[in-house]
Amino acid sequence: MERLLLTNDSWSGTVLRVGLGLVMFLHGAQNLLGWFYGLGFEHAMAVMTTQLGMPKIVGVLIIMTQFCGGIALMLGAYVRIAAAAVILVMLASFGVLNYDNGFLTTWSGKQLSPGVEFQLLALAVAANIMMFGAGRWSVDRALESPRSRISRERAAREAELTVQPPSHL
Repeated sequence: MERLLLTNDSWSGTVLRVGLGLVMFLHGAQNLLGWFYGLGFEHAMAVMTTQLGMPKIVGVLIIMTQFCGGIALMLGAYVRIAAAAVILVMLASFGVLNYDNGFLTTWSGKQLSPGVEFQLLALAVAANIMMFGAGRWSVDRALESPRSRISRERAAREAELTVQPPSHL
């Protein structure tokens, strides 16, 4: 459990997780609550089950990952779990919805369709969050054990001490 919460001290983790969390939350709010001109839960489930042929449980998990995972990412709470769930949702979206449409989203021309660029970007951001953690200002960092924090800070100090300038300077 301790490694699950371990995070670094960078601002990049904070920026990435808040950005991805906000996007996922807004998509989830559209699908779950019908906010922001969204379908709402019943209609979103109907689209997922009838048009896309997904089992109901998969549709529910996708919507809850978007909504609850987005909140968890914004707060920085258990971000590795939330990021893993986002990766699964993006892979499903990549395969089910957008793969045949190509890379770019086109709003004019021969093919009016969403591409896969959003899914690839979300996959990259979620993978970064899984590798490096929530960053500063996160619940994960607040829950991190003092022992982990002390050992991380000690390792950072030792790394600074061992870095030597090149001899030719």
